[in-house]
Amino acid sequence: AAMTAALDDSDTTSTADDINRFVEPQSHEFAANFNFNQFGLQPWFACDTIVKEHNGARKTQLDALGDTWTVTLYVPDGCNLVPPADNETPAGTEIAHDTIREFRIRLEAHDSVGERTANFHIRPRWHRQEGENKYGYTTTLGVPQSLANRSTDAVNVRVSGSNIAFDNYNTLLTLAAGAVGINSHYFSAEHLHDTSNVQDMARHVRVNEDVSGAIHSRTGPLVQLAHVLEDDRSGYRKLVQNDDNEKGHTVPGYYHSVTLGPKRIQEVLPTHDLPKETKHYYIKDSDERSPDTDPLAHPKLEVSYQASRWNKSPNADADTLADMQHELDEMLYSVLHTAGLNLRAGDTYVEDAYFSNENYTTTATAIDLDLTQIRHEQESVVFKHFGDGLAPTDKDTLEMLVTDGGSVSPQDIAETTGRHEDTVYDALGRMHDLVEHTYGEVSLKSTYTSQLVADALEQAEDAVARATKTAATAVNKSKRGLDEATSAFYAWCSKHGVDNAFGGDSPTIDLGEVDSIKEVREIIRMGFNHWQAMGREDLTFKQATVKWVKVDEQDDLNYLTRAPQRQPHAQRAFSLLK
Repeated sequence: AAMTAALDDSDTTSTADDINRFVEPQSHEFAANFNFNQFGLQPWFACDTIVKEHNGARKTQLDALGDTWTVTLYVPDGCNLVPPADNETPAGTEIAHDTIREFRIRLEAHDSVGERTANFHIRPRWHRQEGENKYGYTTTLGVPQSLANRSTDAVNVRVSGSNIAFDNYNTLLTLAAGAVGINSHYFSAEHLHDTSNVQDMARHVRVNEDVSGAIHSRTGPLVQLAHVLEDDRSGYRKLVQNDDNEKGHTVPGYYHSVTLGPKRIQEVLPTHDLPKETKHYYIKDSDERSPDTDPLAHPKLEVSYQASRWNKSPNADADTLADMQHELDEMLYSVLHTAGLNLRAGDTYVEDAYFSNENYTTTATAIDLDLTQIRHEQESVVFKHFGDGLAPTDKDTLEMLVTDGGSVSPQDIAETTGRHEDTVYDALGRMHDLVEHTYGEVSLKSTYTSQLVADALEQAEDAVARATKTAATAVNKSKRGLDEATSAFYAWCSKHGVDNAFGGDSPTIDLGEVDSIKEVREIIRMGFNHWQAMGREDLTFKQATVKWVKVDEQDDLNYLTRAPQRQPHAQRAFSLLK
């Protein structure tokens, strides 16, 4: 119980300027492009000279950043760059080479695990540079014009590594270059070109397996993030839930991940921009290790930047690296907090060769991923549309979206349903809050929305009855039908069984069975927001009596009947809105 206790709100929420003492995540994978054009191709020529002088490779030792490293400069296989025309680049640099070689500087730390590594792939760049593809044809490379143009050549360093602080890679590059005989000044941070960019970065903690189930459970934050936030056609493919390892053994939480693009991330964390994958995973043979003696028997929770999910390229300068790390850590802390886990070092986490299980000072905060509110909003949207009654084209469109598993366009919908294409576009416009329509493809807003719509369509007769009742009430309220605010309120009433609750002297809101007081507060707060949007008197809503039943299926079982305990509650709305 002590390990699963989360910090209270005073410990986990703060302003952007506040400082927290949380467990320090470990930097894991990193990949970037470091670009330099201050010295043209001189760094590349220097690598070529050193390799020739040392018969194809140069190996040495380096003491840096608290570690001893083996540093190797060598020529990798698979170089496919084509020499420039007439042995001269457009910038006028003479290259009398029949083969344009690329170079790598590899660093390996001398530790017991051997997984603290860095690799720097050094490649020349010039204007309209060509390479040979696997079929033997030459193609022009996409070298940024601002990096290499007719007057400037450049060098690209493809950086990759693991278990090294992100802001140390440029330092290691300069030190390693110097160690093998290359002028380290060529690669100093002050010469980093603004086309330099980050491709991958990840931060993780190792969580005690006794408590990590709260992260990947059916009701945990990973499932809820995918279920509520991603659209129905791509979201389910981005939620991975695999509980079987490579040997076919069942390991709960073996590999569970959810990937969210920038738009979806901002629905739950509005200050964030980066697309991210959040995953809970074990190593392959974790079930053959003892959790009492081997830290690798316990899983990691990791958050990583996903460059492929958008068309932006964050710069690789120190400030941007710090901002990106802040976002990764904040997502990591928020998932841990929402799962109910302690954010401070201790029994919740397991130290390994790289993860230290120690607190550090950070400006990252733990934000409650309030997915219940988002879920209620999606419910209200669905019930609003069904409560008002669906136009035939709307109904046909929704039926196709919940039954067709492929890519669906407005043209596909028109052809399948026999409707005119303009009519389909009109329907999509009416349902803009229910469907996504981008790049010629149509999908429902989320997997959860898709399930709600499917349920509503399957219960068409009940849906029509509710729609008729709601519409009749609306007509009495306004000759021109429901406005948006009134429609939303009646949808809320229909969803939660609030039947004419405000028509008498003693309004009552009977919610039936509800999982928690938090959910009660969310439902009442949403109803009150709709009430205010209609311009109604606040006091009338606040005086309503709210009734609900809490069913406890685990802790308070009746000793004789073993039946769940039903606990009725009643409370005035004003106290639930505080």
